[in-house]
Amino acid sequence: MLYRFSFILLFLMPTAVSGYVDLNLGYSFSVRQINGVETESNPEPGSAQTRSTGYSANIAWFVWEYTALEFNFSHTTENLIDDRAVTDGSITILKVDSTVITQVQGFGIRQAFASRKSRIIPSLSIGYAQFTTSGDTVYTLNDGSSEADLTIQQDQEVFSSSYASFSLRFRLTQLMGFTVAAKTVMPDFEVDQAEDNITYTAGLSWIF
Repeated sequence: MLYRFSFILLFLMPTAVSGYVDLNLGYSFSVRQINGVETESNPEPGSAQTRSTGYSANIAWFVWEYTALEFNFSHTTENLIDDRAVTDGSITILKVDSTVITQVQGFGIRQAFASRKSRIIPSLSIGYAQFTTSGDTVYTLNDGSSEADLTIQQDQEVFSSSYASFSLRFRLTQLMGFTVAAKTVMPDFEVDQAEDNITYTAGLSWIF
């Protein structure tokens, strides 16, 4: 549905257009760690670490000087490893290893607020996106006599969504630039979820 809609729009666009493309490739990485509280009864409390990596590709075809049709794709993998043991008296959860994979495919409109020759080009993008999530969680359990792993698979879910993105492109050469961006995706077009799905990226971009 997404690409069928985009091809229809491209077919209907006028031929007398500005006719240049802005290609941006981005990468994101973050690590957060929370250490458990050490006590006399628990001298090795463990820790929880969240690691997130992602990459994105964004191509904008400027059909007018400041307005472009935009296609974008992003992939993010988030991994949580928590070895802070928790017990209910009979079963102890020794470790939780959880992975969530998120993919976003989007098509929309980008509006630039400076010409392509400017040193800094701020842009705002809005459009339609397919938001897909999947993943699994592995629990390491101990019942007092043995250990076992319990795996729970998360079914893949696909949401029709909207997205909004703000970016700043810093010109390095005539054709190459450095772009930083913040993008939010709103599954099922729920605006109140905008703060829950924000991704920050940085990468190189080319105009040709």
